[in-house]
Amino acid sequence: MSLVCAAVISPRNAPVHVQTFGELVGDDDESADHAVQRTLHCSLDAVEDLLGRIDRSSIASASGGSGAAVATTGRGPKDPYLGPVFQTEDHRVHAWVTNTRARLLLVYEDGFGAEPNSETVRAAFKAVQDAYADAVSDPFATKEGKIESTRFTRRVAALATGTHR
Repeated sequence: MSLVCAAVISPRNAPVHVQTFGELVGDDDESADHAVQRTLHCSLDAVEDLLGRIDRSSIASASGGSGAAVATTGRGPKDPYLGPVFQTEDHRVHAWVTNTRARLLLVYEDGFGAEPNSETVRAAFKAVQDAYADAVSDPFATKEGKIESTRFTRRVAALATGTHR
């Protein structure tokens, strides 16, 4: 399974950074790119649904409820890794939510290769979050704007080649 796309989505659902890697599967480049974009949009719906269930279960457990949604997702409300949130016949999307509610999405090709394990995906997300924090901490970066840092782009591209630390 190889990484085909990394995306950073702002808390207001605006794409801050979308970067694709390698050859995308499709009839032509444009249709493959659109397929990945559709997959990202559908993934955001799944992330919002999951976050809503986690938030509601946190409120319910704080008020004496059962916290069933957290139990069914297998994650606590403070774990930023949401796991695989959406899958198509060609791609599987994993999600991570920062403490500022920015969503990080990694799209893996869902082929015959082995699926990346949870620790590998978590390490990739930590690398993206570190790069994201550095990029938005830049005093010249625009708030809620696109990330135009070449250093950020290089750090994210290193995930696809496996050269990130």
